[in-house]
Amino acid sequence: MNIQDLIKNNMEKIENLQSNLHQNAELSYREYKTQEIIIDFFNSIEIPTSKLVSTGVVAVLNNADSCIAIRADMDALPVNGVSHACGHDYHMAIVSGVALVLKELGHKKCVKFIFQPGEEAEGGAAPMIQEGVLENPHVTKMIGFHVWPNLSVGTVEAASGPSMASVDDFKVVFKGMGGHAAMPYLCKNPLYPAIDFIQTMNEKNTMEIDPLDAHVITFSSLQSGNTPNVIPDECIIQGTVRTFNNCLRNKIYEDMQKTAPLCADKYGCDVKVNYSFQYPPLINDESLANRFASITKDLLGENNVLPLQKTFAAEDFAYFAEKVPSIHFRLGIADENKGISPLHSANFDVSEEALFYGIYIITNFILSLSDN
Repeated sequence: MNIQDLIKNNMEKIENLQSNLHQNAELSYREYKTQEIIIDFFNSIEIPTSKLVSTGVVAVLNNADSCIAIRADMDALPVNGVSHACGHDYHMAIVSGVALVLKELGHKKCVKFIFQPGEEAEGGAAPMIQEGVLENPHVTKMIGFHVWPNLSVGTVEAASGPSMASVDDFKVVFKGMGGHAAMPYLCKNPLYPAIDFIQTMNEKNTMEIDPLDAHVITFSSLQSGNTPNVIPDECIIQGTVRTFNNCLRNKIYEDMQKTAPLCADKYGCDVKVNYSFQYPPLINDESLANRFASITKDLLGENNVLPLQKTFAAEDFAYFAEKVPSIHFRLGIADENKGISPLHSANFDVSEEALFYGIYIITNFILSLSDN
């Protein structure tokens, strides 16, 4: 039996799994019922599982020293109560479907199936790595994907290099000496160094960073005082930094660390910079991405494998891609009626055909890698 027929023969089981996951949507790090559903499914196809990071699941098909791995995120969002408004139920069903098909094909190579909690929160990828998800067996290649609105079902977007941005947040607190607004000469107004800092960082951004090196520095919050006749003691700036380049990411961090004290000293104030490095940029391995594009064009046709548009949104699969050569692609979910509303929307939905295509694409790609 060929792979297409094998998938179609199992579609009812896979659709039922997706429906069950959809009806039991759970928030980040609360995916206990979801974990139970996944473990029950893998028990039914006789693939052993283990738990990781409290609510995560790892299943391994065949024992070996090394393996290919594929990841699905598990958590839902506080949308329409709690719902899978980001398509993670489809991610889990597709990865489970790949396991089922490989099992029925009698696939002999080792494949690890990683179900990761907390993608919508602080990110479960890093804790899973810390708890050893990439070892025993050792992961040599990694596959990830995300369903993508307004991309036609039966098409994918994939490319080598960066696809999603790093995300870092910052909080800069200038402390002065407050007092009566009628006597500013007796005070150290923290608003002035805060304004100077924002202007200086914007000027450095214009003068020192190549405009073709895509990035975002956003000052999104300025908080200081609440009345016209009182100079406050402190002024708090908050914002975010997004890049596709770790060198640029580090430069912006260093610029903030150097610029803030200079601005504070100029106005006789103190300053504290809290810079939180969060997700790194998601960078696809060139060789793996090119192979994925080649294999998938053979399956879907040349015109159905499209270059992806980079986005400043973030994805914690980036932690896996830092450790292991990886491919992360976008899976089309749109037909005439579904898959048009954006991710995280209360109206988000998916064409059911995406289940077939996700399983079909990933299964064939894994088989092509196993032939090496």
